[in-house]
Amino acid sequence: MRAENHGYIDSGYLLIADISGFTSFIANTELDHAQAILQQVLGGLIDKLTPTMTLCEVEGDAVFVYGLTDRLSRGELVAELVESTYASFRDQQRTMIRNATCPCQACRAIDRLDLKFVVHHGEFVLQELAGKTGPVGSSVNLVHALLKNQVSEQTGWQGYVMFTTQALAQMGIPSDGMHQGAEHHEHLGTSVTYSTNLRPRYEAMCETRRFFLDGKDAHVEVVRDVDAPRPIVWDWLNDTDKRTRWTPANWEVTTRPGGRTGPRASNHCATFNVIEYILDWRPFDYYTVRLTRGGMDLLITVCLEELEQGTRMRWRMKVELPLPRWLLEKIALFIIRRRMHLQTSLDELERLVLERGSDIPAAIQA
Repeated sequence: MRAENHGYIDSGYLLIADISGFTSFIANTELDHAQAILQQVLGGLIDKLTPTMTLCEVEGDAVFVYGLTDRLSRGELVAELVESTYASFRDQQRTMIRNATCPCQACRAIDRLDLKFVVHHGEFVLQELAGKTGPVGSSVNLVHALLKNQVSEQTGWQGYVMFTTQALAQMGIPSDGMHQGAEHHEHLGTSVTYSTNLRPRYEAMCETRRFFLDGKDAHVEVVRDVDAPRPIVWDWLNDTDKRTRWTPANWEVTTRPGGRTGPRASNHCATFNVIEYILDWRPFDYYTVRLTRGGMDLLITVCLEELEQGTRMRWRMKVELPLPRWLLEKIALFIIRRRMHLQTSLDELERLVLERGSDIPAAIQA
């Protein structure tokens, strides 16, 4: 198991998820019900952010996590983690509102809450204090200082993510269309930041047409349980460099509209000269792609289900040809066995994921 570099300089992502509007919410509502709502929301945030990132501390109405750079080599995973956590928060909020039967002010004011994130990448030292290990240094001070910013005043947004220049550079995500700002803090200097409104992205995801291949429509389904959290399995399935390591094919990125993976993005398999078009993209629940070569199209949906220990992957494929179903099922089996070598590939995927899983600190493996 990889040991933490206690006392040595490390680098990584520092992320704070902060419940917007909670100060006024708790000041103007019944304390016992407000605290119960807070605990429920904080529990949901921790469940989504860990163990992909390591929990450092719960700070009132905020959750502070970090992740070392070498454990989050695909920077886009951090952005997906933020968006997935926000979507989960909004879904939880809607459920709480729908199920609320109490007439108290707290239960009637749940819809006033929102969620903001601050993400920075920098150097820090991991130290043990009072029996807990966490990062310390100027980067940690900065990410906390950035919680007090001008984004809401300048944009009117309540639910947003703020990235520092260093975070965006490490993630490899363009700043096009983001709100640029500058925050000055004594002893820390001026930080250029880029922010995105999360609410429209969530609403667009809810409204976007779904392309989902269920079990009855698929010509073949392969189920595999992997002892790793969904975001990690998702990353190994979708990072082209990682895919090349566990499949008998050489994958490369072709298009990324807006610099992000999602619908209308595409990949190319140089080994078999196949183009893969992404049709639907719901981190970390499922994705659907169409593989095209010659006159044959393959529709593939990969679903990830959270288990008590690990992830259940359902890999489904449909052969889009005007032939009888019994014949299409035989063709599908031939493709996954003789062309994709899917079982062998998934064995290698599982081996690599478990090998990488040894990087997860023992404190969050338990």
